Amino acid sequence: MNHAWKRLRAEGVDVWIDVSATAEGAAREVRRALAQGEVAGARMGAPQDDPAAGDAPADELRRACDQLLPHHRASGGTKGFVSAPLPPAPTDDTDAWTARARALRDAVDRPNLVVRLPAEAADTATLRALFALDVAVEVSGVCSPRRYGQAATALLAALSTPEGPTRTASFLSFDVTGVERHVDARLDLIGSDEAKALRGRAGLASARLAHRTHEMTFSSARWGALAAAGTPEPKLLWVTGGASPYRSAHYVQELVTRGTATAMRPAAARALAEAGTVSGDRVWRHYADAERTLAYLDWFGISVETVTRNPQQKRTETAAPRATARPHRAAHHPHRRLTPA
Repeated sequence: MNHAWKRLRAEGVDVWIDVSATAEGAAREVRRALAQGEVAGARMGAPQDDPAAGDAPADELRRACDQLLPHHRASGGTKGFVSAPLPPAPTDDTDAWTARARALRDAVDRPNLVVRLPAEAADTATLRALFALDVAVEVSGVCSPRRYGQAATALLAALSTPEGPTRTASFLSFDVTGVERHVDARLDLIGSDEAKALRGRAGLASARLAHRTHEMTFSSARWGALAAAGTPEPKLLWVTGGASPYRSAHYVQELVTRGTATAMRPAAARALAEAGTVSGDRVWRHYADAERTLAYLDWFGISVETVTRNPQQKRTETAAPRATARPHRAAHHPHRRLTPA
């Protein structure tokens, strides 16, 4: 077994394999990952859009689900999942998302399928409708602590249905790479040494504060009543697939904390095995440092919430720092690379 994956499991982190852009060859990627060690889940890319492909995406998803089905059964339905995105459609109302989820569920017909929808569409009504289909759900594309709190609150409300608490698994995925990409682009526009010292820090800081929000949301009395009724706690899933393999592996080792899951591309898993160090929790004790990082960004006029909400919008009017003084300690936390540059 891959030593790094074994260490992640020992720290209470589930390892998911993040399959590349499409579902084509998904089962093969999952099979290769299983040869490296225990895989708790797989996260698929978007299905093929070519009508000539017929049922190929569904066939690939079924094969991937079958690869992980023994683990799903052995874990009592807590692991061995395969997450697949719901296809786009002209409308994004509850009925449209429900129809797409029902079609995918019926096409794949496996108990370990997870349907994935974007956070902006995951209101309480839509999530309840999906849970009524008895299918696991992943809320994806969250890129800020505040938006994570909104998604977690909607999910918490949805888990309590008029028919009673759901027993269906659910996941909240945080896009670590997306945060860093947008924030670093703003820091590059500023270009000062102080701004450069903050590069590579926004993703981890935001992810750690999202974890704090998760812990607060799912330690409430409202959640306690659902947990007592047998509702599985939603799992926080770190997503780092948009980064280079070694950068992604760096995220993985810096976001180790019990009860979470991390989705890695195969190349990132290899990088973690070659050069990674998995040793103890690296989230809980870094909340204060994460707050300082976001405060430094605010000093430069950069809001993680705003930048990630409008990634295409150019905000050159706030690209320059508001003062010439060096922010306190901003340059004393250089990015720790997985391996030397």
